[in-house]
Amino acid sequence: MQTWRPVPGPFDTPRDLSTFELFPPVPEVPDDQLDHWLNALRVQPISAVEWDWAEGWAVGPRVVNDSMWFWFERGNGWGWVGGEDRRFRINAGDLMLIPQGVRHMVGQDAGERSHVFAVHFYAQVIGGINLLDLLGFPSHFPGSPEAPYGTASRRLAHEFAVAAPGWAPAMAADILRVLFYMIRHHGSSMHLPRGTTGHPELLRLLPALEMIEQNIADPELAVGALAAKVCLSESQFRKLFRRVTGMGPVHFIQGQRIKRACTLLRTSDLNIGRIAELCGFNDSPFFVRIFKAWTHSSPSHYRKIREL
Repeated sequence: MQTWRPVPGPFDTPRDLSTFELFPPVPEVPDDQLDHWLNALRVQPISAVEWDWAEGWAVGPRVVNDSMWFWFERGNGWGWVGGEDRRFRINAGDLMLIPQGVRHMVGQDAGERSHVFAVHFYAQVIGGINLLDLLGFPSHFPGSPEAPYGTASRRLAHEFAVAAPGWAPAMAADILRVLFYMIRHHGSSMHLPRGTTGHPELLRLLPALEMIEQNIADPELAVGALAAKVCLSESQFRKLFRRVTGMGPVHFIQGQRIKRACTLLRTSDLNIGRIAELCGFNDSPFFVRIFKAWTHSSPSHYRKIREL
């Protein structure tokens, strides 16, 4: 019996890996650290809605409790993120990216009737740190033929509207595709906030952040236990936590609980009392009060609306 062997030819040699074009680096972030952060990245889709904007339509100024993007399929306009002095032009095909909790506004040029996709999501690294803040993503991404913004936005709106089995991981995959495209092709435009760069303290804090994520439903979760997890006194831990996250641990934990509540309100049929329990609140009226303080909306209203 003869053994079949391929006939040598011009296509039996793999491409030399050194011939592939390198992606631009993210300034001041070593590759091994960026790899660690991206491997720890978790994306949670919230909503994706396709809009026809009437002439003169504008959104904001406002703040929303998640990260989001607007993608302009048709029409031209303007936007700013963080302050009116940061205003930029938006043309058809462009994407406007807005980190969680950042004041922003977007509008159309006179006479325009834009077709826009609004996508809301969380993109969190190691226990709840916002990826967009961590890497300093720019706010404006010009459209280009190879950019996935349009394909992903259309698919996301379809998935959210139909809500077929597996819609959440399908949406997360498209959001990841867009975020990784931004990192791969616009990494040189990213500017890390002061104090974040090369953060060895972030790695020091990692076990405590993971503990928060794993125990977010426990109303007894205490700062002392978090400090013990990283072998620090409570005072040292509070200082470290504020340097890394920009806020105290109690405020951070409360924010993580509200983020989880937002996700459950949009993605489940659980009643508000049960959602409060799953997010670490023993008392439903207290949960409602805190939710309103963070989102400027009641939980029931938040569940009904489809935010732009």
